[in-house]
Amino acid sequence: MKNYVLSISLILLGLFFAQAQIINKGTLKIESGTEVSFGEDYTNDTAATHTNEGNLHLKADFTNNGTISTPSSGTTYFDSTTNVTQTIDGSAKEINFYNLEVNNTTAGVQGVAVSDLTDLKVVHGIALTSGKLRLIDKAQLVQTHTGISANTGAGLLIDQDGAENAYRYNYWSSPVNDGAETYTVQNVLKDGTTPNLFSPTQVAFTNAYEGDHTTNPIKISAYWMWKYINGTIDGYNEQDWQRLFDVTPPPTAVVPTSSAFASTDPGQGYIMKGPNAAAVLADKQNYSFEGKPNDGDYTISLTANKEYLIGNPYPSALFADEFIRNNTSDLGSGNEIIDGTLYFWEHWSTDTHVYTDYGGGYASYNLTGGTLAATLYGHFTGGSGTGSITPLAYIPVGQGFVVRSETTSGGNIIFNNAQRAFVREGATSVQFGMEETDTDEDTRTTNGVTARIRLGYENDNEMHRQLLLGFTDGAATNSFDYGYDGKMISVGADDMYFRMADNGRNFPYVIQGTGAFSINDTYPLTLVITNPGTHSIMIDELENFEEPIYILDRSTNTTVNLINNNFEILLSEGVYEERFYLVFHPATTVGVGTYLNDFVSAFYADEELIIHNTNNLSITGLQVINSIGQIIYELHSDPILSNQEIRIPFNFAKAAYVLRIIGKDGKGTYKFINH
Repeated sequence: MKNYVLSISLILLGLFFAQAQIINKGTLKIESGTEVSFGEDYTNDTAATHTNEGNLHLKADFTNNGTISTPSSGTTYFDSTTNVTQTIDGSAKEINFYNLEVNNTTAGVQGVAVSDLTDLKVVHGIALTSGKLRLIDKAQLVQTHTGISANTGAGLLIDQDGAENAYRYNYWSSPVNDGAETYTVQNVLKDGTTPNLFSPTQVAFTNAYEGDHTTNPIKISAYWMWKYINGTIDGYNEQDWQRLFDVTPPPTAVVPTSSAFASTDPGQGYIMKGPNAAAVLADKQNYSFEGKPNDGDYTISLTANKEYLIGNPYPSALFADEFIRNNTSDLGSGNEIIDGTLYFWEHWSTDTHVYTDYGGGYASYNLTGGTLAATLYGHFTGGSGTGSITPLAYIPVGQGFVVRSETTSGGNIIFNNAQRAFVREGATSVQFGMEETDTDEDTRTTNGVTARIRLGYENDNEMHRQLLLGFTDGAATNSFDYGYDGKMISVGADDMYFRMADNGRNFPYVIQGTGAFSINDTYPLTLVITNPGTHSIMIDELENFEEPIYILDRSTNTTVNLINNNFEILLSEGVYEERFYLVFHPATTVGVGTYLNDFVSAFYADEELIIHNTNNLSITGLQVINSIGQIIYELHSDPILSNQEIRIPFNFAKAAYVLRIIGKDGKGTYKFINH
């Protein structure tokens, strides 16, 4: 092996010394098999190029103002014997190493500090032999190799903000582990009240209802710390939440001594509340995570027809689109692990631990886009307010979220390094627990989405639901598509949702991805009304969409142009399934699109409804709806529905009706008058 100390013949252009530092002004390439040591501060200058594919030992600080090429081999060592702390900084915020080792042996060693906003990319492994790797503020670490973790040592430090308020839940995950590819919260979570420390203090815990931000370290209430593993899907299955700690309920404020959260795999999430009962909505508490950096492939076992609180397991942003594809469409039809939608909790109420009085709900995200959390969460009766954060394509460090399995399958949820990206919180990445003000370049992929309509619904109490309709270049269809259509996690007492052809499952949907826009398309809206009164539909937001948008009321055959006015109507209690449609024509020209009409015919004759199903499509049920949207007759799971000709006696009053046929392949809607 060639050894070079300070004077290096393989530097092709201007390396020189100035004021006790080494500056590369041109091109520096350290070849494989070459050993190089720099004893002074080293700067890769503006317009210079640095590549290390050998072994480069840096004994002081490294400043990058130029370009660092992605290497195919080699190790960069930060191994000072005289400097307590070494730094990585510079105006060029991207750093590329193949392997990185911190082995600082000076007395009182701290390690290497990576400056704010730095994208530290390591192709292969990180060895934290002596000294820590501290990511300052919004610096992130991205590793790009395939397979299992290549890291050794447990000294990565990274910070993240959460809500400070003691009544608000944050959904968390951990970007580090204990050293054996598992973690416990009490080992990795540190008091970050003073950010960017090399030796933050481990947080303390209490059994009291509220934590305490005035102590050193801060105290977190263990009473409100929970995990959610393969819970039954019912909107919120309270009995399936499991405590992290074995705690004695308040008022006994005993520090918990045992944990039910041992040996947790990276990617598993948890929830907790902040430490300050006096904090307001916007107040933040900083936390530090310390441990072995998570890296490589991880899996979480998700069983069929269940939901799971998981989270971003890496010390970098997680690209949600890639995560969704890796766990749905990339696996091939019929092999989906998740149904393709991610759910993010936003908690905006304060000063209550009473569950039914919470103001909060789940925002949704999939390949079609994101929607705000609704105040209509089904179990809340006293809360107020509305969601303010729309989930975006990149999931921040430490962010937890809920996924659901497909109804008949499950499997191992896949995390891998290909899902990682350096994206700071702002325009494309938001942390759910506080408002974000930073901006960032919008690097989201479109997933074929060409335009979006965010539709709002409100009841008399101004409780707000947002739906998303996204048009694509053919990536999605009018039927259910994994990753593009998002089920509603919970239907409220007053609510609105999409329905679509979904193999007869008839789920409510908060997000619908569809094909290319057509002015003749229609999208049925179901309204669930518990509280009689005025109910409104409006436009929340439009993206790349300039066509007129109408709500069609089938009972009156009238439309309201939502571009000009909100649609407002007085409704009594009931479920309105075939009355209201999102359309793009005024009522005089609009038709109601359906799915089975091309294959199944239906008509009224001689006091009978007659249905011809000559193609032997699977019909699972039918409903007859009157002019005010009420279901006056329905039939489900009856042997007669399997006949090629179905005859239903119909002796109701003479009037106009709608027949709705429900099948595994879609639905059909037919108008008739019994005269």
